[in-house]
Amino acid sequence: MSRAHDAPIDPAIVEQASEWLMLHWGGDLDAGKRQAFALWQQAHPEHQRAWQRLQQLQQTFGSVPSECARAVLRDSPDPQRRAALKMLGLLLVAGGSGYLMQSQVSWRATFAEHRTATGEIRHMTLSDGTRLDLNSDSAVDLRFTAQERRIKLIRGEVLLTSGHDSVRPLIVETASGDVQALGTRFSVREMDDGARVELYEGQLRISPRQGASVLMEAGHSLWFNAGGAGSMQPANVNASSWSQGRLVAERQPLGRFLAELARYRPGWIRCDEAASQLLLTGVFPLDDTQAVLAALERTLPVKVESVTRYWVTVKRRA
Repeated sequence: MSRAHDAPIDPAIVEQASEWLMLHWGGDLDAGKRQAFALWQQAHPEHQRAWQRLQQLQQTFGSVPSECARAVLRDSPDPQRRAALKMLGLLLVAGGSGYLMQSQVSWRATFAEHRTATGEIRHMTLSDGTRLDLNSDSAVDLRFTAQERRIKLIRGEVLLTSGHDSVRPLIVETASGDVQALGTRFSVREMDDGARVELYEGQLRISPRQGASVLMEAGHSLWFNAGGAGSMQPANVNASSWSQGRLVAERQPLGRFLAELARYRPGWIRCDEAASQLLLTGVFPLDDTQAVLAALERTLPVKVESVTRYWVTVKRRA
């Protein structure tokens, strides 16, 4: 691609192109608007370049589902979705395509059918009777058809208790492969290097995208990626405690505990090396992470330092 083609685009043209894209998503182009859109494209080469960049953006993201996009335009967009629409313009103004792939998951999560904000946990009962708990900063799309019940995990973590349906399999789709329930209760968590499954009841079939399928029995945990699955481990009985609004630690290294706690509050929590291996035991509420940090100072030889609420460092006391 030439440097000129990849150069930033004037913000005013970006705004116009984004408006046209939203009209296309919403299916609102009557004959008059189609003619106006054609005239707008022909009016300046930069108009065509902006529109082509937007088309490239959609292809890179695999296209935004039309039903989701139309819902955004039909209803009043919430702040997250307004921010996502603005992101179109920011990506165009910035120029280049390197950031597009990095933002792919965030973009899809923003337009997901069901999603949670940082610190939010949602409980749902689906049309087939399946219980779905959606963890903090998580997103799923539901694709229920006559042939299957598919839940696409875009980001984060779900805990599922499958409803009875003897005809349609229940499948959780991850970036690494599929997890098929065989009458069961289980959790699936997307991670940077793959996905982790905790199986509490029933059986699961794990199908990595390029690897051999694996059958899981209750009481086991398994990590897998697109190339295959790791070894079976005992299930962590506390791993689903988030669905009851708490974190449970049993002689857990503080660094690992804080990494989990950070999922439920905005910003960053840093644990210095001297404190990271201190062992922690307790039950901690997720609806007040600030109180949890204060409790750590009372129970462990640590000091919590806050530059702002969004930048916290936990250090071992001398």
